[in-house]
Amino acid sequence: MAQEELDTAVDTAAKKTDTRYKSVDCLELGLWLGYGLMANGAEAIRVEDSVTRILNAYDLREAEVYSVSNYLHVSARSCSGKPISFGKRMQGSSSNNLDKVDRLNDLARHITSETPDPVLTLQEVKKIINSPGYPFKTHAFSVSLAAFAFSLLLGSSIVPALWAAAASLIMINILRPIRKHYANPIFINLVGSVLITTLLWPVNFTKYSSESILIMTASFMYFFPGIALINSIRDLMAGDYSAGLAKMAEVLLLAVSVAVGSGASMALLGKIWPFA
Repeated sequence: MAQEELDTAVDTAAKKTDTRYKSVDCLELGLWLGYGLMANGAEAIRVEDSVTRILNAYDLREAEVYSVSNYLHVSARSCSGKPISFGKRMQGSSSNNLDKVDRLNDLARHITSETPDPVLTLQEVKKIINSPGYPFKTHAFSVSLAAFAFSLLLGSSIVPALWAAAASLIMINILRPIRKHYANPIFINLVGSVLITTLLWPVNFTKYSSESILIMTASFMYFFPGIALINSIRDLMAGDYSAGLAKMAEVLLLAVSVAVGSGASMALLGKIWPFA
């Protein structure tokens, strides 16, 4: 009888030391919000800091968060001492939807200050993650506009800049169905650089031939992984070498794929369709 009373007292004390929400729900909320940040282009140090703050806000002890380019793992102990952990792997590569990153950042700040119901908040997190991205027409126009603007910035005249814009618009429409079936960014960059080189090659046979390299370079700016490069440098400066080096390797592979695609295309076109 005494043992039963002792067990009851222990259980009662454990319940009193736990948070007002289930620890598993709080940990799952942190996992999904961190995954949303990671999947939309946030750097590893931001993901780890945001999730850690959320877990601490819900009074989860010994919170540990580990994030690399495509994997997130979170673990903690509830106030009653029970160890819990979750891991989530990202399929494919991350996108660069900074609007979703901004919305998730705002939600993370709200969570740490207000500690709302994690089950209801998790629904809001998933709603942000699953919300549609930018319309394709907006995306295509932006790619075309970027090629036009960078051409002018590099010193091109109006006509070649317009040619670069048209070539980028055609390229992004050709890549659209390819992305649906095979979204590997290295392959996309390789095919895209081949298309740009081919579409801009006829410029060499016009009076604007001296500007062909300028507009080709401007059109390639779409493939430059600027956000990934900045994220890798920030992670390295923060001391997170595993995440920083992994992201840097991705940046180098993306850059090499553009160089290989354009170089091979120029060599082949130079033999098939040479110019003086």
